[in-house]
Amino acid sequence: MEAPTGDTKSFRFGSFELDLASRELKKGRSAAVRLQQQPFEILRLMLERPGKVVTRDEIQQHLWPNGTFVDFEHSINAAVKRLREALDDDADNPRFVETLPRRGYRFIAALNAGDRERAAGTVPRLRLAVLPFMNLSDDGAQEYFTDGLTEEMIAQLGQLYRGRIGVIARWSSMVFKGTSQRVSEIGRTLGADYLLEGSVRRTGDRVRITARLVESSAETDLWTETYERHVTDCIGVQTEVAQRIAHSLALEFPSGQPLVNGGVSVSALAYQSYLRGRYEWNRPGDEGVDQALAHFVDALRIEPGFAAAHAGVARMHIARAEGYRGSPRIELEAARSSAVRALELDPQQSEGHLALGDVRRMLERDWSGASASYARAIDLNPSQENAYRARAMMLIASSRTAEAIQSAERACELDPLCLVVGSNAAWVSYLAGDHETALERCRRSLDLDPQHLLARRVLAAVWLRKGRPLDAVRVLEAARARDSDDPVIAAWLVHAKAMSGDRRGAVELLFALRGPDGERWRAPYHVALAQVGLGDIDGAFTSLDLAVADCDPALASLALEPRFDPIRSDPRFARVIAALGID
Repeated sequence: MEAPTGDTKSFRFGSFELDLASRELKKGRSAAVRLQQQPFEILRLMLERPGKVVTRDEIQQHLWPNGTFVDFEHSINAAVKRLREALDDDADNPRFVETLPRRGYRFIAALNAGDRERAAGTVPRLRLAVLPFMNLSDDGAQEYFTDGLTEEMIAQLGQLYRGRIGVIARWSSMVFKGTSQRVSEIGRTLGADYLLEGSVRRTGDRVRITARLVESSAETDLWTETYERHVTDCIGVQTEVAQRIAHSLALEFPSGQPLVNGGVSVSALAYQSYLRGRYEWNRPGDEGVDQALAHFVDALRIEPGFAAAHAGVARMHIARAEGYRGSPRIELEAARSSAVRALELDPQQSEGHLALGDVRRMLERDWSGASASYARAIDLNPSQENAYRARAMMLIASSRTAEAIQSAERACELDPLCLVVGSNAAWVSYLAGDHETALERCRRSLDLDPQHLLARRVLAAVWLRKGRPLDAVRVLEAARARDSDDPVIAAWLVHAKAMSGDRRGAVELLFALRGPDGERWRAPYHVALAQVGLGDIDGAFTSLDLAVADCDPALASLALEPRFDPIRSDPRFARVIAALGID
């Protein structure tokens, strides 16, 4: 048996301390708790990898190497039982040691701060991916219903488990729609321990849902269940599925009810409009934002008290603000009223808290309020990657780079194949000065989609920082060829051309950023960047003042954006930063 290695001498958790030097388990100030050698070693293995599964095979190899004859199954079960007795832990309602049937064990309690830093930190939970349910309805137009139901299942499971299970986000799961890949391959790609898959057949207002839980690495079916319900009772099915999963994985199912609309039933027509909105929302880029908004508004016309639809309206107005589809200030004010209404109807609405956090950050410049809203959104649904992504932008705006990177990375863990999430993490790394990580993340996104606009934008910024303006121009020109109406791409290309020495080309392109009335600049923050490149310092500050007045969402990057370095020492720059009220 190997001796302990490394600098860690003890681990502290709850009222316990495991002292590796004396090989004792201590509780408070009382005498050491009796713990035999095998339970001690099992506990040490788990504490060195908090949140990770220690498999039964690993324990066998550690305690009983090859050539040792022992009744392994009986011995390990007895050792874990003695460990639980020493910790006063309950297998059915564990505080410390969680059993994963047929796999192994995991330490689930929090370690004291110093021990968390020394231990190999990971997310302390199982990971589950909900694969796109198959549409078995005769009507192919019902695809929106099946996809929407899949997304609702993802959201509800993330919210119902409150962090006991990490649920992979929608975009990464949807990549596997119609796939022929093996379950084990999908599990490896997503880092998912378990997969939930199934089918939906809808006839009129009746729905038949079949769900199957699979252990990914061994491709083992744990259970299959069929539910027949009215359309409006689909949320109830999601709760039943969550309970069944919890039972299969020997997890305690948390108290509480499904949190979409606070458990209030809605009509079939309103629910269908809501699902149509979710379906449009998740089209690539922001193609479906306006259609999604229209469907959410339609759902509210039918059911004015539909909290989730109010949250959807708020999120769409925020998306319109970020995409410059309207005045950001006007869009954010509309988002505020919808987010507030959603939370009045259902204070447990995670997306409502997320939307309110965005409003507080971008419109009200209430940074502590935004932080509280994001924290509440994450508390209600720790698997909501959008909340981590938004929180990362709040943190980077305040120059809290390490925390911002951590939050962006958490979003990537939850949605590993999402191009927007990956590109956002690249942007946070760029602003934090870690250009190599930013470059690597851009390349990963572009490997998945060579035309992805956000990844191209970040890549161009990195090339400029690395002194390669011609490469930046090349990347942005290719992006503009795909979307000539994108004001951000155009403004960045003006800046890159100016940096490359092509001033004439930059000036000609600058005028393409005029608004429809020919007077007002679109995306004033980005126009300021273009003007900095051209050396128009007064014009840049005029544009930044417009950006502040219009609550331009991109202002979150200003404090750390290196392309604004030429004007950073100007006293007017400090006044702009002060106007943002950044903590």
